Amino acid sequence: MKYFTITFLLLCSIVSPAQTPKQILAQVNKKFNRVNDYTADIHLTFNLPSIKMQAIDGKVFFKKPSKYRVRTKGIVFLPKQNPYTSMAALNDTNSFDTFIAGEEKIGGKMTTIIKVSPNNENDLILGKFWIDRDNNIILRSQLTTRSAGTISIENTYGVNANVAYALPDRMTMTVDMSKFKVPKMVAADINTKSTGSAQTSQKGTGVIQLTYSHYSINQKVPDSVFTDQE
Repeated sequence: MKYFTITFLLLCSIVSPAQTPKQILAQVNKKFNRVNDYTADIHLTFNLPSIKMQAIDGKVFFKKPSKYRVRTKGIVFLPKQNPYTSMAALNDTNSFDTFIAGEEKIGGKMTTIIKVSPNNENDLILGKFWIDRDNNIILRSQLTTRSAGTISIENTYGVNANVAYALPDRMTMTVDMSKFKVPKMVAADINTKSTGSAQTSQKGTGVIQLTYSHYSINQKVPDSVFTDQE
């Protein structure tokens, strides 16, 4: 009888269904959705072809589902460079199809790669996410969009990887320069070999790195933060 019980349990573990891609994404969303809003200090560095921009310090504000603003002297991030747009889109699991595209180790962590394809009209054409399933966080994403071309994002969490909110310490964005828009409020403050237009005409990619510190979470950030002109 003992051997029958052991065999039965082993068979149950073998035939027990694995998590579907949508269930994995649901766990990621569940963790991220604990964050209603946050503010943090931010340090931005830029490596953009033909555009010279100094490193900038400022304050960042977020409010779900996807309101995001960086406030500094003379810079406002436009929605097309909003790193949380994809997270808001992933909340509606009925609006896209998914499949697992393998595994890959990132920074010593094994990740599950999930591809996402919207099944309705959407700015997102295709998404690819590298998910640390131990902590239910996205370590890397690659988004192909109609408005901003291809954007790749690397998330580094440090001590925040396994805490309740799992907000990144650093976010590195690689952007398609042919679609990248320099924020209008800093167009006059940058040195560029182009005509100075806010819309770049450069080919290739550029890198923007955002380093976060001193998070203040769920303190009811007002909507006015995202609409005022300061």
